[in-house]
Amino acid sequence: MQLNNSFTVPADPATAWNILLDVPRIAPCMPGAELTEVVGDRAYKGNAKLRVGPVSLTFSGEAEITEIDEAARTAKVRARGNDTKGRGGAEAEVVFKLSEDGGASRVDITTELNLSGSVAQYGRASGLIDAIAGQIISDFAKNLEAEIGADAAPAETPASDAAAPAAEADSAPAPQASAQTANTQTASTPPRDNSISGIRLFFRAIWAMIRGK
Repeated sequence: MQLNNSFTVPADPATAWNILLDVPRIAPCMPGAELTEVVGDRAYKGNAKLRVGPVSLTFSGEAEITEIDEAARTAKVRARGNDTKGRGGAEAEVVFKLSEDGGASRVDITTELNLSGSVAQYGRASGLIDAIAGQIISDFAKNLEAEIGADAAPAETPASDAAAPAAEADSAPAPQASAQTANTQTASTPPRDNSISGIRLFFRAIWAMIRGK
C-alpha cells in the first residue's frame, strides 16, 4: 500500500533539513509516538500508539535512516514494528523529499506500507488508513511549527538598570515571593499531550472516504 502526504515547515530549506534530521527533537511532535532509545547515529527504537474507535494498537519497533542525499535533500527511512498484543506487524519504507516553497519548505512523503497478521484487515480499507495517516501528518506539522516557533520567539526583555534601584528599595521578601510563585506555576504546568484522539481521527477519516467517493 502506498501513501502520499506532504506538509510545510516554516523555515528555509537549510534550516528545515537540519531540523528534520534531528530525530530526538522532532519525535515528540509526532502524535502517538515515543522515542525510547537511540541505538546508533541513524537508528532508533520507540513505540507508536493509535486508537480507532474501540480498537487500540500499540506498535513497538525500530526505525533507521538508511539513505541521506544532502544535495537533493532527500532521505529514506526503513521502519518495522509489532503490535504489543501480538495482533500483527507493520513494515514501512518512507522517502522524504524537501524543497523550497516560497519562504518556507515543503516536505513530500512517500510511504510503502505493509501490514501483516490480524491488523492487515485495516489494509482492506486503504482509504481509511490514508485519511488517518493524513491527519497524523497534519498534526505533526502543527506541532513542528510550534516547536520551531518556540525557538524563534524572542527572549523576555530584562529589567532596565534604572529599575534596579527601585527594586532594591522595596522589601526583600517581595521578589522572593514572586520567584516562588513563578516556580509553583512552572511545576504545575501540565506536559503537552502527545496522544492521538482516536475518535476524532476515525470520524475525520470516514468523512474523507465519503467525500472521496
